[in-house]
Amino acid sequence: MATKRIPLRRRQGSNAEYQAWRETFETGRDGFGDLPEFGIFDPIPYLIPAEELPAAQATFQEQKRDAWKRFGARFLAERAATDARKGEPKAFLEFGAP
Repeated sequence: MATKRIPLRRRQGSNAEYQAWRETFETGRDGFGDLPEFGIFDPIPYLIPAEELPAAQATFQEQKRDAWKRFGARFLAERAATDARKGEPKAFLEFGAP
C-alpha cells in the first residue's frame, strides 16, 4: 500500500531558513536557489518581464532586510569564527549591523 507523502513544512525562523539565507547574506544573491522553498525568489535568475523587475527587486530587498534583522547576528558570529576571507558580507554593507 502506498503511503501518503507529507509535505515538508518549513517555518520562518527555522535553522533551515537560516541556512538558506547564508549565501544571500554573503553575496547578495541566492546563487544556490535555496530560498524558493520558503516562498522567496531572487528575481535575477528568473525570467521576469522588464516592467515587473523593479517591483520584484524591491520585494526581494525588503525580504533580505527582514532576514538580516532576524539572522544577521548569528551569521556574523559564525562567519567570524570560521571564515578567513577578507571583507564584509554584502548584507552588512547594504544594511549595516543587524
